[in-house]
Amino acid sequence: MNDKELAPKVMALYGAVIALLREGADLNNVTVAEIAAKAGIGKGTIYEYFSNKEEMIAEALFYKLKTDCQEMYRLINKEKDLYEKMNLVLIHMEEKMAEMNCFVRTMQIMLDNSAISSRMREMADAKKEEDILVADVIQKIIDDESGTVENLSKEKKCHLLITIFSRLICYVLYQIDTKFKMGLDSATMRAMICQDVCRDLEAFKKET
Repeated sequence: MNDKELAPKVMALYGAVIALLREGADLNNVTVAEIAAKAGIGKGTIYEYFSNKEEMIAEALFYKLKTDCQEMYRLINKEKDLYEKMNLVLIHMEEKMAEMNCFVRTMQIMLDNSAISSRMREMADAKKEEDILVADVIQKIIDDESGTVENLSKEKKCHLLITIFSRLICYVLYQIDTKFKMGLDSATMRAMICQDVCRDLEAFKKET
């Protein structure tokens, strides 16, 4: 189903799935009836749009993930400096603090062996060019800044992508588990991570 053609009831179901996830529900065990009640629609309506519960949940999570990433992608297009791009991404993540746990749990779901995770991985593998995920946001930053990484091997490009991704995960964990902040405020932590990313890219540039 094209995002532009999403029916209001589908959007309501997507919203219900995300709301339940934020509330701590185990999406592998939540029932169709619970999702329908949360969305304010009849249980039978769900099967007009989805084959089963797992398909609906997977599509809801994938939609949420890609729309959040599309917003970050849009923001970094406004910046030219690598440091400012990374800082903007981190600020955007911080502003969505209430949704960070939702994001992390979505990542966990993608990595388990459930029917939901299998469907999400299928969707990620078959995503359209215009669908933006986390790796695409990072790749955009790398491509814009380096321009010279074309000479890097496929293995080193992958390593660079994972290195920068790990910096973002570090910030997510810092924001979620505040008791381990160790006296560092958000601005200081952002500055440290942005500086690290700048050094990472410079180091890879020197290898070309």
